[in-house]
Amino acid sequence: MKTSLSSIDISALVYELQPKLIGSWVNNIYSISKNRVILRFRKSTESPMELVIELGKRFHLTKYVRKKPASPNNKVMTLRKHIRDLPVNKFYQRKLDRVIVFEIAYKDGFYKLVVELFGDGNFILVGPNNKIILAYHYRRMKDRDIHPGKFYKFPPSPNENITTLTQEIFEEKIKKAEGKIVNFLNDILGLGPLYSKDILTKTDIQTKILDELDDDSKELLYNQINVLKEQIAERNFTFTKYIDEDEVVDITPLDLSKYSDLEKLEVESFNDELDDFFSNQEEEPEYVEDKKVTTGKKTKYQKTMQSQQDHLGKLILQEEEEKQKGDLLYAHFATIDELLTTIVTARQNDVPWDNIVEKLELARDKGIPSASIFEKINPKTKQLWLSLFNEKIGENEIIELDFTLTLVESANSFYEKSKKARRKIPGANEAIARSKKLIDDVASIQEEIIEKVESTPMVIKRNKRWYEKFHWFLRGDNLIIGGTDATSNEKILKTYLDDNDYFFHADVHGAPYVVAKDGISNLSEEDFQEIAIFALSYSSLWKDNKLVGDVFRVLPDQVSLTPPSGQFLAKGSVMIYGEKHYFKNIEINHAVGLVIFENYAQIIGGPVNSIDQRTNMYVEIKPGDVPKGKIANQIKAKLAKQCPSEELYKLDALTVNDLLPFIPGDAEIIE
Repeated sequence: MKTSLSSIDISALVYELQPKLIGSWVNNIYSISKNRVILRFRKSTESPMELVIELGKRFHLTKYVRKKPASPNNKVMTLRKHIRDLPVNKFYQRKLDRVIVFEIAYKDGFYKLVVELFGDGNFILVGPNNKIILAYHYRRMKDRDIHPGKFYKFPPSPNENITTLTQEIFEEKIKKAEGKIVNFLNDILGLGPLYSKDILTKTDIQTKILDELDDDSKELLYNQINVLKEQIAERNFTFTKYIDEDEVVDITPLDLSKYSDLEKLEVESFNDELDDFFSNQEEEPEYVEDKKVTTGKKTKYQKTMQSQQDHLGKLILQEEEEKQKGDLLYAHFATIDELLTTIVTARQNDVPWDNIVEKLELARDKGIPSASIFEKINPKTKQLWLSLFNEKIGENEIIELDFTLTLVESANSFYEKSKKARRKIPGANEAIARSKKLIDDVASIQEEIIEKVESTPMVIKRNKRWYEKFHWFLRGDNLIIGGTDATSNEKILKTYLDDNDYFFHADVHGAPYVVAKDGISNLSEEDFQEIAIFALSYSSLWKDNKLVGDVFRVLPDQVSLTPPSGQFLAKGSVMIYGEKHYFKNIEINHAVGLVIFENYAQIIGGPVNSIDQRTNMYVEIKPGDVPKGKIANQIKAKLAKQCPSEELYKLDALTVNDLLPFIPGDAEIIE
């Protein structure tokens, strides 16, 4: 799940926003939370633009109107004093780092506004003399001093990244490297594990260890790196949104194999999709859609439906086009088969590729049928392009296939893509129907909603966050998620387990896979104990009315859904390799709590200490004999007694279904 922007995300987003921001004027600056800043820009002929920056995570233009403080803090006042009403001359990404820079013209020089999006992040104003005027976070490091009056230095960058990598450097580095291929790619590309793993997956190399790579595999690896390098250099981005059961999991500027099992939608604006995605993930709505309440919602649903209709059109077209490709291969079967046989035979006889291409082109000029269909060939990627006459359209069509496959295998792959598209069409139609109903519902009650907002306190229907389909709780700033069944356990491992996470599992049969997001960076021993309690609470121990058990913790690369060769792994099972770190004799404790926000109330649940850190309104429970539905009503009644009377209407808006996910099983209240 996307929690921040990668260096490639930043590259794509800067490229999209440069035409809008360069040449604009800094209109105002706001600090709307501890780590969130809004820069407002304007152009003389356009409406003002607001750029949201969350330090260490993200930036994007936003269409949402966030509440702003009545009076600015001292840092914002200083920023306004120096750069308000000055023009933006340049806006760029520093190398391929997670750093963006605004150069703001001033007299004969310029200010630099530097936004660092790695670690905890920072927001630094640098004067025309290259000395720091202010920073959101002051700190002194080994090679940098971020304090007023000090010369500003950019954070150190690796000597190489994917944009500077050459084949010579690659070959020199790989000779000296040891260990895992992914770690090697992280070092030389500077893109992080997501893209390193994607490169490795797309090469179809089976081993994970550098020492096991042969020369052909190394060439495949470099060729795939080069494909990505060219995409970045040429800004050849395809903005893709990945959807899991109507929920957006990620938006990326390049297609990623990690999400091959999810529905994919190509989108027009990377910025707009990031705006919707991140704005809806904010812990409390700090924004209002202030254009007549429901009008914005209707527009959003209309935009969603248009995207769904476009997707349906692509599926219908893909179904027809892929089938036609398969039909064309069979229509020209003998000719294509002769060409493939010629190519394979020549290679078996060690004929160089240049000679093969030269002979095919000569044969094509002479009108030999099997050579007449030849267009071009790429030996490195195993691609062969054929020009085949299509009787339906009365002209030739270019078909691309893998020349290492048999003709039947190539045709079947086209037919399978056609069938896959056809299978998705009913789901796409259903999604469009749901969007139509949402639009109709909003339109029919718009006036009623406006009147209600004006006359009574409104409890908003909050947007649930992606992790709420799992068991979850927050430990400080860290999100902890756990599976609810075998299917969601598998989904957590495939989609949501990242390199900086920890994996926990109760040492009993029938327990959730538990992932501590970003856990490697900042979790303590006390945090581990809380996560272990959580892992036990939702295990079969609760159902068995037991209160004590063991839990182990491992790193992501120790976890696999793939069994050893020749063995079978049942659904819901997982292979753990290497040493496990155990937490022994952990005692279950669990609480269900109530958190009050400005326009709604939210139920939370988890270990007692973690819930106590977030609210003083909670009920402790333990395994018992009272059915979940009944205990949920009892908990709600207890919470009502703890809730301030002026906030009770928010609790009343919640139903039993809002409490059930946080109750592990039949229970009783601890008085």
